[in-house]
Amino acid sequence: MSLDEYMGLMGVRDPLSGYMDDKMKIPHGETQRQTERRQKEAAHARAEYERKREAARTEYKALVDSGKVRPPTEMEKRLKIAQGRPENPAVQAARRVLTRRGIDWRTGRAL
Repeated sequence: MSLDEYMGLMGVRDPLSGYMDDKMKIPHGETQRQTERRQKEAAHARAEYERKREAARTEYKALVDSGKVRPPTEMEKRLKIAQGRPENPAVQAARRVLTRRGIDWRTGRAL
């Protein structure tokens, strides 16, 4: 399991929390006090989300060090990418690399 997958399981995959996504539309403006309060709440939410992300990174590193979780190898990463949509250039490149190395991208076995 990769760090990205683990952080997704923990609910902190995105670098931004999305806290302000639904709070940005202000039809008639706002007072200075409201602006300051909203910015203070956003800063608190941002700090809390970053704390959760850092805790997930630390936990993942501890799991890897203990041997309970193994990060994927380069070949496993390429195989996973090659299973994507065929019109995606990254998928096409991963399939070419696997073919050059003599690996079937559908099964992961030697050609």
